[in-house]
Amino acid sequence: MISMTLSVLLAFSPVTLAEIPKNFLLTEPEARKPLAPNIAEEQSYKISDELDAPLELNPCAHRRAVDRDRVAARTIVLSTSAPSSSSEQLVIYKSPRAAHAALTRLRAEVRQCAGKGNPSSPEVKFRWRTSKVKVGDEAAGMGYQTWQDGYVNDTATGVVARRGSALLIYTTTEGAYQPGGLTKAARKMAVKVCKLPGVCG
Repeated sequence: MISMTLSVLLAFSPVTLAEIPKNFLLTEPEARKPLAPNIAEEQSYKISDELDAPLELNPCAHRRAVDRDRVAARTIVLSTSAPSSSSEQLVIYKSPRAAHAALTRLRAEVRQCAGKGNPSSPEVKFRWRTSKVKVGDEAAGMGYQTWQDGYVNDTATGVVARRGSALLIYTTTEGAYQPGGLTKAARKMAVKVCKLPGVCG
């Protein structure tokens, strides 16, 4: 009975959102500020509203979105000369069911492409993994390490969470694999996103 009720809620809570308001994402006000020349040499932000952009957590390295029924999206990526990067992404779907399907597919892709590498660099091995986190209606910690000659080169950490009809994604390439460090921002956005029309029912 409970599962049937959940299925009905996921299917019949359509989103009426037309677009994501300017400066809605947590990092967006900072990302939109002009950078001083000396800072611009060390870091840069990229803001995109491309609807078919791939999810920032992308185990199978899709070049375009493979999920369906998106209504709006915004992606903010911070790149530094370290080199390092971090990102914030908000994707709104037509319904909670569509958002749930996108997250379910993403979890499956971690298993499917856990060791998939870059054909142009076969010497570099990717190892994806997931872990439990608690954010919104459902969530997962997710990320990878790259290995070469028995040593770790890079580590990427992410959190993906669903709140109603929205997926929230936060990633970083700094530090060790610790998804818990990203949950504070994800939880804050999981509350904020409910201010958008139709997202949380």
